[in-house]
Amino acid sequence: MPTAIFKDMKRFVGFDGQDADNVRSLIGPLAPLLPGIVDRFYGKVRSRDGVRDALDQSQGRTELLRQVVSEWLHGLFSGIYDDDYIRERARAGRDHLRAGLPQHLMIVGIQCIWQELEEAIRSSSVRTKRAKLASLHKLLILETGIMLESYRESHAAQVRQVEHDAMEARLREAEQLAQIGQLAASLAHEIKNPLAGISGAIEVIRDNLRPDQPHWPVLGEVLRQIKRLDRTVKDLLVYARPKPPRYQRCELSRVVERVVALLRQEPEFERVRFEYGHPQDLVWIAADEHLLEQLLMNLLLNAAHASPEDGLVRVSTSVNSKYVRLVVEDRGCGMDDDVTRRALEPFFTTKARGTGLGLPICRKIAEAHGGTILIRSTPGEGTDVTVELLRHPNGVATGAEDEYPSSDR
Repeated sequence: MPTAIFKDMKRFVGFDGQDADNVRSLIGPLAPLLPGIVDRFYGKVRSRDGVRDALDQSQGRTELLRQVVSEWLHGLFSGIYDDDYIRERARAGRDHLRAGLPQHLMIVGIQCIWQELEEAIRSSSVRTKRAKLASLHKLLILETGIMLESYRESHAAQVRQVEHDAMEARLREAEQLAQIGQLAASLAHEIKNPLAGISGAIEVIRDNLRPDQPHWPVLGEVLRQIKRLDRTVKDLLVYARPKPPRYQRCELSRVVERVVALLRQEPEFERVRFEYGHPQDLVWIAADEHLLEQLLMNLLLNAAHASPEDGLVRVSTSVNSKYVRLVVEDRGCGMDDDVTRRALEPFFTTKARGTGLGLPICRKIAEAHGGTILIRSTPGEGTDVTVELLRHPNGVATGAEDEYPSSDR
């Protein structure tokens, strides 16, 4: 705490040299009573469930705090309230924060200490008790201010450290993505074009065979593997070097229907049932249709992969004046809390095959449209993925407001 603040507080409560002398004179009669006061203080503090749990996490922490409180009580009666005193007193607030105790407990703790000291002084043979109690009460008000200010400073320092760590993590991720971008560009050049040539050659060879010949299914599997490699290269390119969205006025239901029509040709999607729930009125949004299609395709394929035979995959859309909400649900295997938390991390996957970039790409697409993506999942029950998109991202309009159906307003 800055000295200027402490001096201002002293002027405000009227704590002067006489008060300092009054408090200093109390140490003689109170010194033998201080260990008992510390014990009773901790008894009251530990009676609270949340506080007791925090203290019980570490026996060493409890003993440290007990020592801090004991030293703090003895220091209270030093009679010298200068800069060194302020720095030493601020330690209590910092230790309080490190122990994980709630801030309001400081005020409760000061009140407990006051009650104990007041009772001890009133039952003692100290002279001019009223004046000395008044001086002690003023000092305890100052102590509360010191600890709260030190708590605030320590908490602010922790927040700054968290923000600093988060910024460093983002910088590391950006550096990694830059390297991935270079790798992806190289892959696109060295692999993508040859893959297209190989795929074309295999198709020519297969077209010259009859479907009942033994090599026909083998060539079909080769083509599927080429297609999978091509998707992997595309995923790397999209994630590492995303193109800025090209917003245009589009109708969400048509995008969903177009994606579903494409996915009907996928083997995984043939084994599930599909349901689409949407408002009766048309839902317009300013968006990049290509990116929306990619987002929906990733989410729907994930839902189909997780679903049992004849399982239900459901898409629903809702809208208000600001957002469009798109929800993809499946009643498949679900994910535990740890997998759900990491599902949006790049390159994290539980699949035997896959880049782990599907959901991170979906997040980038949602964010590019001023939106968010949220995953809720329960093992054995299924997964719900909710995407919220701004109808007018970055102020992009889709047309005059009266072009929207009245039910959207």
